[in-house]
Amino acid sequence: LFLGGLGAGAACTTAIIGLTTGERFKKTMVFGTWAAAIILGMGALLLVLDTAQPLRAMIMPISFVHFSSWMTIGAWLLLAAIILNGLAALFWTDKTTELLGRLWKPFSEKRKVWRTVFLALALPVSFGVAVYTGILLGVLPFRPLWHTWLLPVLFTVSAMDTGVALVTGHAFFREKGEGSGKLRTVLEIAAIVLILGEAVVLYLFLNGALTGTPDAARSAQVLTEGVLSPYFWILVVAIGLGVPLVACFIQLTG
Repeated sequence: LFLGGLGAGAACTTAIIGLTTGERFKKTMVFGTWAAAIILGMGALLLVLDTAQPLRAMIMPISFVHFSSWMTIGAWLLLAAIILNGLAALFWTDKTTELLGRLWKPFSEKRKVWRTVFLALALPVSFGVAVYTGILLGVLPFRPLWHTWLLPVLFTVSAMDTGVALVTGHAFFREKGEGSGKLRTVLEIAAIVLILGEAVVLYLFLNGALTGTPDAARSAQVLTEGVLSPYFWILVVAIGLGVPLVACFIQLTG
């Protein structure tokens, strides 16, 4: 689920950059599209391996046919996201575009059109992947802590946050062209907004649980006060949210 969120967030970030700036930041686009496709593929592979029958799960039309299930919806969204981001990666890479052009000239002659089309299609599908992971867990009534509309929101914000962070890291080290400084600034600001948003949603999520049903309250207390509290406050809050927030502010003011 983490890899699905990371890949989806990176895909959305990259698509927005490409659709708003065109081919201005080529290195970032090539990295982002390939990273999104590969990470989503890795997440899908782990998801398949976690099923009772991995080989059967690979045959999508047989195993994922009940479209009233969020597992089925998510599986098809994930497959579509992998394909669309993979195609976007192929067309944003000049060498592969040239090879495809040998098969059919419009592939290379209309490469800008293909790049735009695949990014435009990948954006909503990838966002759907980011949202579905939270919905998949949130619809389980026998898990009181998870059974809230705030869980999909938390998963979505977290996915966008990690995706932006991945693309920002590449842009910081590799993107040196004209306007790269402005791109990094915009990405840093986006990361700050998403981190703060994630912190707010996390607070609302836990506060809702603590003031909710007894079972949900006990689960939340295990995180905030119980045996898992050191992991939660140190790894999630301090390292997961605090350190990236400080790093972004340093980059903006440095």
